[in-house]
Amino acid sequence: MAYEADSSNWFKSFLISVYLLELIGASAITALGCVACGILKVDWGPSAPLWFGGYLVVYNLDHLYSDPADSLNTPLRFRWSARLRPLRFALICLSAALLLIWPLVTGRCWLLAPIVAALVAFYFYSRPIPSTRFRLKNLSYLKSLLAPGVIAFILVLWPALETGRTLQQKEWLIFFWIFLVLTINSLVFDYRDIFGDRLIGTKTIPTLLGHKGTRGLLALFAATLVLTTMALSWLGLAGVLMPVALAIGCIVLLLSLRGQMQPALLSLFADLLLLLPAIVEFLK
Repeated sequence: MAYEADSSNWFKSFLISVYLLELIGASAITALGCVACGILKVDWGPSAPLWFGGYLVVYNLDHLYSDPADSLNTPLRFRWSARLRPLRFALICLSAALLLIWPLVTGRCWLLAPIVAALVAFYFYSRPIPSTRFRLKNLSYLKSLLAPGVIAFILVLWPALETGRTLQQKEWLIFFWIFLVLTINSLVFDYRDIFGDRLIGTKTIPTLLGHKGTRGLLALFAATLVLTTMALSWLGLAGVLMPVALAIGCIVLLLSLRGQMQPALLSLFADLLLLLPAIVEFLK
């Protein structure tokens, strides 16, 4: 019995560590980018390692900095911060090495400069810029839309542009689709953080709208996502199961907002929405 309890605790700790080290989030974002490139008939191979490594570096760097609201917004991550710090630092180093080596391996040395510039910029997402009190996180109400827009550009438009393609209606439609999925994910995280963000004065769309207003906005985004996915299916760009899967995923996520769900579990549900398109593509 003691052995079984120890094994169960070890496995639970392992799963928590995997999630808090952003390995699930990085995998979900990479899978989403692969789906987008697959629809556009663009090779995702040169970009996928950069998506995965970039996500790990940016978000683990961010989590190394203790935000004043972390103890309220993400209590599980706050409690595990000291325990995971060495692993987080090692993961940052490995991922940064991947970001620097992969452009050399793929013959795109020119990517090194924008990658370094982007990492320096995102380093100050939660940290104040030296000699100022300004953080990218303090961009009033834009935070919930800025990150999804940047990530959607990197996952959809950038790989298309690298191939020399002209951005046409199909590329912009897929960009909008991916942007909707990412924005729903981002708003759910900010919804989770309303109490702590209000306490320290971080302005987000959910702090402005409140819980009820944010749920209404999320319902609007979810309906737009499902309609857009139906359009993709009608155009032959997505399978018939894609609108059904995303509709179910959005409904489950919206229902979870009404309950007293733990912040970590709510975060997991939000990240699973990012994985749904890849799961549907795998099953078809």
